[in-house]
Amino acid sequence: MELQVSPRSRAHRPENADLPFLLINPPLTDPTYPYHSISYLVASCEEFGFTGHRCVDANIDALNHLARPEYVGPLLDEAAEFRAAMGGRPSLTRAEELRYQSALAGVGVATDFVQRAVRVFRSSEDFHHYPTYRQATLAVQRWMKLLSLRSLPGAYSGFGLRTNGPVNYLSHHDLSDPDVLDAVCGPFLDYIEGPFRELLRGSDWRLVGLSVNYAAQLPFALRMAREIRAVLPDAVVVFGGTEICDDVKYARDSADVWTMFPDADLIVPGEGESPLVDILCAVRDGAPFERIAGVLTRSGSRKGMKLNYEHVGLLPTPKYDVWDWDAYWSPEPVVLYSPTRGCYWNKCTFCDYGLNTDRPTSPSRERPVELVLRDLDAISALSRTLYFSVDAMSPRYLRRLAEGMAEADLGFRWSAELRLERTFPKRGTAELLKSAGCVSIAFGYESATQRILDLIDKGVRIDEVPEILRQLAGADIGAQLMGFTGFPSETPEEAAETYAFLARHRELWSLAGVGEFSLTPGSIVAKQPQRFGVGVMDLPASHDIARAMGWRDLATGAEHWPGAEESGVDESLKAQVRLKLAGRPFVGGIDSSHTLLYFSENGRALLPGNTAEQPRVTLVDEQVLGVPFASLDGLTSVADLEAEYLRRLQTAAGVDHRAMAAWLSGAGAGAPGTSLAMVLPGGSPMSLDAGPVRGDFAKILRSLQIMQNPGAANPGAARPDTVAPVLVGVHD
Repeated sequence: MELQVSPRSRAHRPENADLPFLLINPPLTDPTYPYHSISYLVASCEEFGFTGHRCVDANIDALNHLARPEYVGPLLDEAAEFRAAMGGRPSLTRAEELRYQSALAGVGVATDFVQRAVRVFRSSEDFHHYPTYRQATLAVQRWMKLLSLRSLPGAYSGFGLRTNGPVNYLSHHDLSDPDVLDAVCGPFLDYIEGPFRELLRGSDWRLVGLSVNYAAQLPFALRMAREIRAVLPDAVVVFGGTEICDDVKYARDSADVWTMFPDADLIVPGEGESPLVDILCAVRDGAPFERIAGVLTRSGSRKGMKLNYEHVGLLPTPKYDVWDWDAYWSPEPVVLYSPTRGCYWNKCTFCDYGLNTDRPTSPSRERPVELVLRDLDAISALSRTLYFSVDAMSPRYLRRLAEGMAEADLGFRWSAELRLERTFPKRGTAELLKSAGCVSIAFGYESATQRILDLIDKGVRIDEVPEILRQLAGADIGAQLMGFTGFPSETPEEAAETYAFLARHRELWSLAGVGEFSLTPGSIVAKQPQRFGVGVMDLPASHDIARAMGWRDLATGAEHWPGAEESGVDESLKAQVRLKLAGRPFVGGIDSSHTLLYFSENGRALLPGNTAEQPRVTLVDEQVLGVPFASLDGLTSVADLEAEYLRRLQTAAGVDHRAMAAWLSGAGAGAPGTSLAMVLPGGSPMSLDAGPVRGDFAKILRSLQIMQNPGAANPGAARPDTVAPVLVGVHD
């Protein structure tokens, strides 16, 4: 695919307002704020007179729909019926054992527990009272486990999909199978076939666009496209977004891309502002789509298509008033905004991100600071909390932007992901950022070993990083550090140092996360494997989308497969840097909107001083009950499911839904019997007694309940805090 920077020469035509079109952000993703791509798309459309739009965040609409007691109540009944039915069975399949554990999440909760949790997120007072906030996060985590009862076993992982689970989301066969999509989207069909279908019927939409920016959205978008096609057979259906870009660029057979998009007419795998305007013009005029730059048609070739990159200095101010901000799970709006696109460094050898061609990321483009300040002034009428959604800003541009924001004094609290530049302490950058409203920064420090950093071509000296962090700490700016282990040729000692560095400098950072290296086809490592001592292995035939690849260490012969955890770092060292906080989208997730709001309120400490107080509401707590197994520990687990996926991935046949369904239908490992179990507040079950239950079961159960909740012995007594302080509590 070629690069094309789009001109903006089309004229404004008022008559374009008569063309009705619908833009959709599909599930499943973050419920705390809207992704900003549609805000940019709509602004460009309006600039050329196309004002007949409606923007729908189907993600938050669907989640709010499923959170209603009218939906939760029957779901709880279904869970209770399933638990009862499984209790009389002499043996269960693996799928039934997984579903039984999901059904346990329905024990001891009320039909309105999800709605009450959402009210906590939307209340500024309760949101910033951490024990109460923690109750809400645990309630929502329990609900997501419960929702999986109506999907495939183990399909969901928080507000995302488990990639090493019952479906291969890199298989065109799985993604084009209507039954698989219905099964994955099971809990959401109540919304798709209900309110969403009525929305489609509400107007004669000429074009419907699906903006798909995360992998977990893709199955839902494909299922919604089928609904769109059924209700609006003559509408032009367009797919775009960064996930769609990945699906196109990583497709092993370019001719096969359309297999997974049976209900789409057009695909926009690059930046979409100009292509969408051109598509709308073609719809208006009844003109063909084949010659529109940056658009893939069924008759066109991916190889000859020009990938569109916008001139960011010519784009209009994005429109954020298209969203119902009261619908989101947040006490105030948090806005995503992109003053730059691409990465000015664009050298890291592991990187293969976004709309790239021959470099690790897309080309760097900077919007003039005066235009950014104009945009921010417009945004300030809606929100004062901002996340700069960028790959990386150059030090020069960052400084000019911060100076402009400090002078304009718009009152923003903001965060961004930046590079660890050595000029930070030398130029007083931390204090400047603080004066501009910065409350936190995320850094990819990648590795704490200089040899690995040099192989990555990171351009960072690890011995300079602590001073940068000290400067930020002195300005009360939270530092969020991201690294990974497993880069080619890394030794076990070097992997351990990546954790040990964090442990030694614990007082300098607020959040940290360490992942595993993944080899992607567009990275410099994959393109120059001999340079890194790597042999790239063929993926199995089941993988039509080569998003990540297996590789062999040529020095040791060791094989590394996507999704496998292989660092070998001692768990006790990992525990020193692993804070027991919730992950995305909640406080504790790096760069999540809730984390940003907590940084804004509490500074780099992140958490307030009230973590040991009692929650103001009790939404979920521990539940003790008898289960019809000798122990829950013997049941098939999500870890077993993931291990089977990885095992099959390494075979010639590979892995797909059919293979995983066959495995799930096999006999489970659970032994029948009777024992006690506890369901933790977040919905995860654990065994309390691996032996048979003897004596008066009711008395034993009552005693355990009182042990876990002394207030149960005296209903008038104050309930003790079941959510322990964040650094030492048990979190499931």
